[in-house]
Amino acid sequence: MNAPAPHTGKPPGELDGIATEMGIDAAEIAARKAFLEFTEADADQLRAIRGKLAAAEDGFADGFYAYLRQLPELAALLPDDATVARLKAAHGRYFASLTEGCYDESYVGGRLRVGMTHARIGLTPKWYVGAFRKYLSDMLGATWAAADGDFETFKPAFDALLKVVMLDLGLTLDTYIHADKRAIALRDRAIESSVNGIFIAAATPPDYRLTYVNAAFSEILDSPRETVLGQPCLCTGEDDGFALIRTAIAEGRDGYTTLSRPRCDGSRQWIELFLAPVRSDAGAISHFVGVLNDVTPRKEAEEQLAFLAHHDSLTGLPNRSLFEQRLRQALARGERRQGFALCFIDLDRFKLINDSLGHDAGDSVLLEVARRVGAVCRDGDMLARLAGDEFVILIEGAGKAEPAAAIANRVLAALSRPIRAGGREIDVGASLGLALCPTDGSDVDTLLRNADAAMYAAKAAGRNTFCFYDEAMNRQASQRLALEADLRRAVARQQLELFYQPQIRAVEGGLAGVEALLRWHHPERGLVSPGEFIPLAEEVGIIAELGEWALREAAQQIVDWQRRGIAVPRVAVNLSPRQFHDADLAERLERILIATGAPPECIELEITESAAMQHPADAVQVLQRLRERGIQVAMDDFGTGHSSLAMLRSLPLHVLKLDLSFVQHLPTSETDAAVAGAVVTLARQLGLSVVAEGVETEAQRQFLAGIGCDLLQGYLFARPMPLAQFESWLAATIIPPVDLAAGP
Repeated sequence: MNAPAPHTGKPPGELDGIATEMGIDAAEIAARKAFLEFTEADADQLRAIRGKLAAAEDGFADGFYAYLRQLPELAALLPDDATVARLKAAHGRYFASLTEGCYDESYVGGRLRVGMTHARIGLTPKWYVGAFRKYLSDMLGATWAAADGDFETFKPAFDALLKVVMLDLGLTLDTYIHADKRAIALRDRAIESSVNGIFIAAATPPDYRLTYVNAAFSEILDSPRETVLGQPCLCTGEDDGFALIRTAIAEGRDGYTTLSRPRCDGSRQWIELFLAPVRSDAGAISHFVGVLNDVTPRKEAEEQLAFLAHHDSLTGLPNRSLFEQRLRQALARGERRQGFALCFIDLDRFKLINDSLGHDAGDSVLLEVARRVGAVCRDGDMLARLAGDEFVILIEGAGKAEPAAAIANRVLAALSRPIRAGGREIDVGASLGLALCPTDGSDVDTLLRNADAAMYAAKAAGRNTFCFYDEAMNRQASQRLALEADLRRAVARQQLELFYQPQIRAVEGGLAGVEALLRWHHPERGLVSPGEFIPLAEEVGIIAELGEWALREAAQQIVDWQRRGIAVPRVAVNLSPRQFHDADLAERLERILIATGAPPECIELEITESAAMQHPADAVQVLQRLRERGIQVAMDDFGTGHSSLAMLRSLPLHVLKLDLSFVQHLPTSETDAAVAGAVVTLARQLGLSVVAEGVETEAQRQFLAGIGCDLLQGYLFARPMPLAQFESWLAATIIPPVDLAAGP
């Protein structure tokens, strides 16, 4: 079966190079011929009978392929007559070369290619040898006939033919051996090049010593190959992770495990290990082969994901999910008998920190809060961050008020010191709500809800304190939630309105301007107090929306008054701290003025002293942009904050508003009289006007006018009024001047 191989798709050079790989050159060919005693005389013998053998070739070729097609293992290689015909043609070319008498390197290369092809298509050596036997048997008769039955002629001719066929057979069998070597070498290179650690261990208990490890094995375990070969297999370790592997070895089956081991530097390494038995032809286990991988990065990522699923990414504290699991466990353990408490913590005015200093500073504050509160928690307590600036403590064994209150006081004390963030010292207070188990609830949702309600009660009580839960708090919390939902829809439902309170010239009388004050007409509760809904709007983050509505409404009203010839020189509108610290405040205001057509000089913005002094450098920039647009700015509640003379001098203001707390006891209080006089004097030095708030008596007016106060505002003249009422008041009211000579 020496036909050329079918096309394999491999380049000819790959097959031609096989002779070089096998070391078969001219010298090797000569040696093989010499071993077979093949001489030039043998070549002459074959050339002499070539013609006679050729005449018989077709006959024994037909018999040869008929024989092959009877064998099931070979019939698959000869599926149809066309294939047989093609192979017979190739057979004829081989037969021609067999008796041509030239057996050089070209001839040998052809035989090697045939052998390589047979190996690739799966024709095993036993079938190849069997085919050669059939081939020679058929040629025996043809050679005898070619010798005319003369034994002396037949013997040297057939001997020469036998030598050539044996040369061919030897070359072909060597290609099989070489193909096996190449496959083994490829497997060896693949195993050595693998990024997986591969090892082979003897199946000899108890140590199952290592007989082979690849380079990756040594690298993964940081163990040189020469130090581990012959050593006990790592599968015999006492680590619990090996239990599955030891069981698999004992049962003679595959095994898999993931285990942790210490590295030399003390860190932990995670190894994924597969093991399988290697069986002999008889089915006995002779070795075990193992594959291991370093899965430390994956395990660390899994651990990180698991941690993040149950912990806050900023503070590292347990999150709501883990806290609720712990709370359920506390309830399931029957700790209701001993009792425990929940302490709900919400930072006061934290939104202002984020809005004014940025989220990086806010994160720094949260980290420090988590550190300080964690430091006052006892062993066994759990501190968690639920969301934003909300924290909660599970206080074990504190089912009564006294131990819970002690923890709450420690938390408030820990947060009493300023926190440095964003380059500034920040005072951070907190409102705490306490709920006791089982008194205030015996399930997760109820306890959390009631602790949250108690926290809001603490905020309502003035902040920076703590409250215990009771049923009244629950009702208040429900009302607050409903009020919050209604407030969010107030603008769209046109429930907001501006009230106007006059500002009067202190000496001359007459209207100098008005302050526009936001009011909310609730459909069920009627007029809601600004002291109730303004703080709520700040907490839920909609104060900026309400403030922008007020600015736009005031600007439109100015234009309407000018159109109707109503003399209102200026309208003052309050700015929330969040609005004031918006980076695009000036641009927003300019868009409102352009849209409404209101002149900038008719708008006065009121900012609180505390808002301006929080970040004086930023405040200077904001105020300067407003001044450039022709908008006046007043500092409200002056005297109640912490402004310094140096900072006040640097702020581009127009007006100071003397807080009513310094006005209500005038002129009888010498202290308040001194403060009021100092404020007016300071304003004069800085070129600012002064508006006194809360003027309720003629004596107060006389005193304030006498010390040089410019404008007065208060119930002496009018309360804040709706638009129609204010316009009626303005048309009907005349404020007489003050006779300064008459004295107070």
